[in-house]
Amino acid sequence: MDDTAIRIAAPAARGVRSGHPWVFRDSIMRAPADLAAGACMRIADEEGRSLGWGLVEPEGAIALRVVSRDEQFAWNHSVVTARLDRALTLRERHLGPGLATACRLVHGEGDGLPGIAVDRLGDFLLVYKYSRAAEGWLDMLVEVLTQRLSPAGIYMQDRLRPVSAEDRRPPAFHLAGKAAPPEYEVEEDGLRFVVDVTAPVSPGLFLDLREGRRMVEALAHGRRVLNLFSFTGAFGVRAVRGGATEVFNVDAAARSHAKCRQNLVASGLDPQACTPLDGDVFKHLERLRTRNERFDLVVVDPPPFSRVGSKVFSALRNWEDLTSAIVGVVNPDGLVLAVSNASKLPEDELMQGIGLGAVAGRRDAVVIGECGLPPDFPVPPAFSEGRYLRAKLLRL
Repeated sequence: MDDTAIRIAAPAARGVRSGHPWVFRDSIMRAPADLAAGACMRIADEEGRSLGWGLVEPEGAIALRVVSRDEQFAWNHSVVTARLDRALTLRERHLGPGLATACRLVHGEGDGLPGIAVDRLGDFLLVYKYSRAAEGWLDMLVEVLTQRLSPAGIYMQDRLRPVSAEDRRPPAFHLAGKAAPPEYEVEEDGLRFVVDVTAPVSPGLFLDLREGRRMVEALAHGRRVLNLFSFTGAFGVRAVRGGATEVFNVDAAARSHAKCRQNLVASGLDPQACTPLDGDVFKHLERLRTRNERFDLVVVDPPPFSRVGSKVFSALRNWEDLTSAIVGVVNPDGLVLAVSNASKLPEDELMQGIGLGAVAGRRDAVVIGECGLPPDFPVPPAFSEGRYLRAKLLRL
């Protein structure tokens, strides 16, 4: 029995045994005082039986990030190197030799490198830091990334504070290599998208939505498509290549529509192929409904929070209202791809909100398909918090 081990309550011990990578602070029964951020500590159950090892988080709901269930373990350079090598091997296996030019190379807990994500965007790497515990080995990771991949440059976004509607983040921090240009093209399935590796929040292409974009392209032929919360128009670009008869993009930011035109041009498509609508999604849906505009496929991918003027949209609360507004512009037997990336919204609450909205709009809805994270975003089976992305295909 190790008296220096951090002892945790029985439900948390069961979670660790099942492969859950977090121990929450309210589960800790006994711990040594003054633990340093990132310290690798043994974890034990209530009776003192060893469960494995975790890196200490000094603040927040998560107290430990589990890194091993071995009896003996040390978190060091060789472990980080071996886990990165394994992550790269898995990407080559699932995404093809040489890796895609736009993919996730490290997905935190799913790759045994908790609290860190690394995206490849062409010749550049973008690191996301979600953990204070990772600060002690981040330089080590950057060194190994440089050795293994020889990127042109490496940038980092500090995501210790969650994104909110009021977010005003600084640009991504330049860690190594040369500076990235503000406009840089990457490829996905033969299409080209313009990204900004240095951007404060998103470079302009959500890599986790790749399977959803593929679904939309496969469904678009001969259909009139409405793309809500369109951002830089990636769904719209896919719909255009898929043979949609018309594509309308709705987004609050005019600059997002300009980015969509850039993406269309970069992909060799007509820059006017998507009709831009600026402003509040709800107001546009009402205008389209009153003008008797109807669509065969609606894509709705709201951010967790957004603000247009004084109106705030929350994906945790507003799916019922949003669905009720959408069903009024969908043709009979039309399709809706509803995307949720709000990690705190349980799936049953999401589906209940969609169901209530459909009924309020006097439409029947059934789920006929779904997709989630692509293979470069691996998630342990017991880690429900990691399965944050849900894309539900509905027929009305």
